Amino acid sequence: MKKNSTKLLAACGIFCVLALLASAWYATAFNGGRLVGPMDLGSYSFTPKDLPMLLSIVLTCLYVLALFLLLLRRAGEARREAADTARRVNPKLGLLGLLGFLGFAGFWSYPARGDVTPFVFFLFFGFFGFFYEGRMSGTFMDERFRENAVRAQLTAYKITFRITLIALVVLCQGRLFGSLEHTLIAAIIVLSLTLALGIFLPEYLLYCYDHGSQAEEGGE
Repeated sequence: MKKNSTKLLAACGIFCVLALLASAWYATAFNGGRLVGPMDLGSYSFTPKDLPMLLSIVLTCLYVLALFLLLLRRAGEARREAADTARRVNPKLGLLGLLGFLGFAGFWSYPARGDVTPFVFFLFFGFFGFFYEGRMSGTFMDERFRENAVRAQLTAYKITFRITLIALVVLCQGRLFGSLEHTLIAAIIVLSLTLALGIFLPEYLLYCYDHGSQAEEGGE
């Protein structure tokens, strides 16, 4: 049905283009180029010879309007379908997680230039989660999938909260290794890695939970 609709739509578009070309040729050849070339529309008066050009213009405008409404309808249907499926992500985006290794450059930049900025790159380790999200692209989000997603999020929140709490308790005891600067560096590293874990863990756990549920159903 969709193929037939597409063919009909294309045929109508071709017909409108041909009608415009034919009426433009007729107006140029037999009507002095009225409605084709520039003209003063304020002093325009209708003549029967203008009819082919006017009809083709009206027909083309109706076609464009119908095409626009159809595209809006298709876009609405696509949004409704997307609401029931997991978003589509290319698993190769998980390679962005390799940027996290740039964080180790901080152990060189800090002694050399006193720059702690590279430590923030540890955050990119969380992008490895795109690999697992990509593996589930387009998955139908049924009740079981949504329950697993909530479960994965809660588990990830609990783990990251505990790590953050422990880090705060340790780092707030005083100077780490006898230096406030080292304490600050440790805080940046722990915070970046914790945020990375918070990005990665929900996708990884959801992937494990979902495939574990499927395996159980298959075993039954």
